[in-house]
Amino acid sequence: MTAQTQKGRPGIPYEKFVEVWEQLIEEGKAGTNAIHELIGGSKSTIAAYRERYEQEHAAKELSILKEVQLPSAVQKAIAELKLKEINVLENENKLLKVRIDEHLSNFKKSEEAYDALKSKLETVELNFTELKKNLEQKIAIAESRLLDTEKRENRALEQCKVLSDQVSQYKQEAAVAKKEVEMLREQNKHAKR
Repeated sequence: MTAQTQKGRPGIPYEKFVEVWEQLIEEGKAGTNAIHELIGGSKSTIAAYRERYEQEHAAKELSILKEVQLPSAVQKAIAELKLKEINVLENENKLLKVRIDEHLSNFKKSEEAYDALKSKLETVELNFTELKKNLEQKIAIAESRLLDTEKRENRALEQCKVLSDQVSQYKQEAAVAKKEVEMLREQNKHAKR
């Protein structure tokens, strides 16, 4: 797998990987985490580059061994060691791929959980917006009714004042009329005598 086949973001060039990997080998610090800290990128890409590097390196060593003309027993021992090394690396690579798959699976589950929560949040926000709108409409209606009630109450108070003034006026007129009746009675009494 090359950096060009990666989707979504630019990858680390293989040549850069080789340069840093060989430096780490010289320092005795070669490892997936160590190179990842230095050059970044995805660990799956690093694992693929590492496998490619080991295969190319093993092929170079085998071609050198064939040219050197070592005794066949030594060549066989070296080949067996290289095969063991390749097997160990392949097993490590398989374990790394399993771990990467687990991480990707967990990430996918997290994404799904996030999407579900996001959807619930959007539903809650929509419900909240509708509830807020309904409450605002009810408050507006209640305020309108309250205003209307206050206006009717003020009109009723004004009518009550008018009626109270009229009652006071009628009482005064009744008191005046009563006095006039009393005066007329007094006059009638005096006239009869």
